[in-house]
Amino acid sequence: MSEPFHEIPELSQAGEPVRDGIGEEDNPVPLWFNIGFYGLIVFGILYIIYYMSSGWSQSGQYQAEMERAEAALAEYRATQPTTNPYVGDAAAVAEGKQVFDEICAVCHKPDGSGLVGPSLVDPYWKYGSDDESLFISVSEGRPLGMPPWGAQLGGDKIWKALAYLESLPKSDVPGVGAPDAAPAAPTP
Repeated sequence: MSEPFHEIPELSQAGEPVRDGIGEEDNPVPLWFNIGFYGLIVFGILYIIYYMSSGWSQSGQYQAEMERAEAALAEYRATQPTTNPYVGDAAAVAEGKQVFDEICAVCHKPDGSGLVGPSLVDPYWKYGSDDESLFISVSEGRPLGMPPWGAQLGGDKIWKALAYLESLPKSDVPGVGAPDAAPAAPTP
């Protein structure tokens, strides 16, 4: 059969009590470990000194990226017309109606009177009713609910949707989103 297992005890140190038949040898820490350990400490100190004296910071990098983004936005805005090129174009208005029905009507209702989003047919416009302001509102979005649609739609579709918006019949009654307007009644 098999031979019985014989444990080979570790060498005990002089003067150390032996506990449970287990002894401990006091081997020195390997040189490669000490070099790596103290080397990392020195590297960390040098890196901190370099970091503190380099002038780089997260806030500085953030500011630089924001400046680049603002420059790109200004360049994009410069390529866009400031007046709607599709006003009065029946084919563009028809395409704009399709875009409006698919995307805008969810929040502004198909007639533009407002549901979750404000009314688009009343005389009150929070961010301006000129062509450029409307284009910026749709393409870049507005705080408190209007998402930016510029990346998904592109300039042409936005202008066509705005041409359709101009063709909607206007109302003199302040609607949803106007100051001092009554909340909209739920639609059945």
